[in-house]
Amino acid sequence: MTVSFSDQLLALARPNLAWVCEQLDLFDSLVPAGVVSFDRDEPSVTRSGITLRAHVVGTYALDGTWMWAWANESYRDSAIAARSLELRELGERAGVPELTEPMPDLNHFPDPRLAADHLLLMCVGLLDARGAVICAVNERGRLFMVVDDPAVPRAEPRAARLATALRNGAAMLSGPALKPVKGWFARHGVEPEYGPGRVEGALDGGDRVVVRLEGEEVTGVEVTGADGGAPRCGAGPEQRLEGARLSPGAPHRVFPRPLLGVAAREIALSVLRTRAMVRYAGEHLDFDGRPPVWDEEAGELRFPGGGLKGRRLGSYDAEAGWFLWAPGTEDVRDRFREAAGLGPADAEGLPELSGERLDLTVYGPREAVAVALARTAANVAGHTFTSLGNDFFAVTDERLSDTGPVDLDGAVTDLRGGASWLHGLVEQETRDDTMRTLARSYFERLGLQVWHYGQPDFLSGVTGLYEVRVYFAPDGTITHVEPGMLMGAGR
Repeated sequence: MTVSFSDQLLALARPNLAWVCEQLDLFDSLVPAGVVSFDRDEPSVTRSGITLRAHVVGTYALDGTWMWAWANESYRDSAIAARSLELRELGERAGVPELTEPMPDLNHFPDPRLAADHLLLMCVGLLDARGAVICAVNERGRLFMVVDDPAVPRAEPRAARLATALRNGAAMLSGPALKPVKGWFARHGVEPEYGPGRVEGALDGGDRVVVRLEGEEVTGVEVTGADGGAPRCGAGPEQRLEGARLSPGAPHRVFPRPLLGVAAREIALSVLRTRAMVRYAGEHLDFDGRPPVWDEEAGELRFPGGGLKGRRLGSYDAEAGWFLWAPGTEDVRDRFREAAGLGPADAEGLPELSGERLDLTVYGPREAVAVALARTAANVAGHTFTSLGNDFFAVTDERLSDTGPVDLDGAVTDLRGGASWLHGLVEQETRDDTMRTLARSYFERLGLQVWHYGQPDFLSGVTGLYEVRVYFAPDGTITHVEPGMLMGAGR
């Protein structure tokens, strides 16, 4: 089984990879990471309050599949999918299977999620785009966009940037390093000279770039001035956006880090408690799958065979864009603050716990914010979270105090469910810590030993001869969860 992209796609894409790395380095410096939203009709993307023309090329699901925008019912009839059609047409002309299959399966790669990232970078090169943005979609998958707005300048050579780009462009995909190096020189209008193990050429202005190669690796990059001294390309001012639209009203607020830390510790266990409630209702209250009815006067969720004591927690409207704590939830919110280590003065700047109507439109994933707040608050207070439509409840019935024995298959559901709600709330710099905290806290709360076998992309919760294994992408995203026998057991 192949663990790479097709030869046809690599032949088209490899020459572009070094200058794509260079361009994206510039793009990320001009459009810093932050909350992302997009408009399918315009079409555009807004990141950190900067709005640029952009198009969706594809989406990636947690099952390891990529879906092109031209094949996706959510996007294919909108202007935002137009450039994905160009990729399909290119694939048809050049016979590239990945560009013509509606849903390429990336599961044969060692890291399907990383393969999706690489596919986006190839799309940037094939479409001659000026940037790329990845954003969470429905809190459970990722959406990939290319930016083709002329407000983003083409990257001019800078010594440090070009050296990193040449190295990374050659290392990204298997194959000879010469291809992306030649492509980079061609991109800058330079006819290079070739020698044993090296490629070199003169940039506009006289600076000389020497790239040393060995097989599939760029082993060195030197940039010098025409006289052998410091290069001129490192002395110029940094490039700027020209004419980009600033959107101060765009989503800009991230989930506060103190509250995120509590959510990471609590949310998977909250999913477990909700599962236990459903199981109890099925075994003792004749729950048949139909949602219960809230009895306001009795303070109960009414099932066919009886009720469970509870209290209103809050409500939200994702379309209108608001979340509101129910009256009388001050004690629950106080427990949340205490778990976050916040005193009265610290909490004053947190509208998420104020009790006032919370404006969800200032966030990216609206539903995830509301659910993370309510689930975490219920669990911190020792209650079980559930919802009826857009109304949230804390089930306080003492009969639900026992979540039952450790269930490995159920643990997979809990960890995946918790991670899916937090996925869209986590900033890049805190993702690794947040997701590892989620898995580690869940295992520890259930009394499982936490092992990692010395592997940085993996940890597990161990009980007896069995374990639940959690795998992480390089950026900390949970990519896979599975139960099984303890590694080495039975051998």
